[in-house]
Amino acid sequence: MQFKLFVPVLASALLSGCIIHVGDGYREKAGSSISTVLGGIDIEEGYLVGDLSTVNGGIKLENNVVAEDVDTVNGGIEMGDNVSIKDANVVNGNIEAGRNLRADGDITTINGDILLKSGADIKGDIETVNGDVSLNAARVGRDITTRNGDIELTEATTVMGDLVWQKSDNNSWTDNASIPVLRISADSIVEGEIKLYRKVELKLDNPSLKTKVRYLYSQE
Repeated sequence: MQFKLFVPVLASALLSGCIIHVGDGYREKAGSSISTVLGGIDIEEGYLVGDLSTVNGGIKLENNVVAEDVDTVNGGIEMGDNVSIKDANVVNGNIEAGRNLRADGDITTINGDILLKSGADIKGDIETVNGDVSLNAARVGRDITTRNGDIELTEATTVMGDLVWQKSDNNSWTDNASIPVLRISADSIVEGEIKLYRKVELKLDNPSLKTKVRYLYSQE
């Protein structure tokens, strides 16, 4: 696989008010990293770039892109197949990836879902506060943590660390409609524990996983 190197110099592009499109017409722009305040970032297939960040705009990485830290405040991150990154962080928005995502660090959101198609390999943690996590034939090197979201692990997904539901800071999260759900297929594995600091509905196809559940809240 050959990657198209995006100008390997240390300067960064600081732009605002537009969508920054990295493709054949962008070769002469200086800077290995891209930052924009008002606008999105779109990286064409096969490009090698540095850090990418937006404040009000989404980030799209097409197939076979290699990037460093990918961060946005108000906007999602959309990645194609065979993308490699260091970290992905979103405040308000989803993180979605096609097949075979590679992340050397963490995948995190505050208000948004994390939806990864088959073959993802995440070396660090996956974390969201108000959002769901859906993994298919994935491997997670550390923990998966949420507060108010569902977690679904299917098709032989392996989590090397713990699954953690943090305590909700909202006292209204007590009715059945607000209870998050954990779904784990029979062929998926959690090497660590399932730590529950709040009520969670458990749908575990492999009954042996029940021995890993730790109820760390009052069940009265």
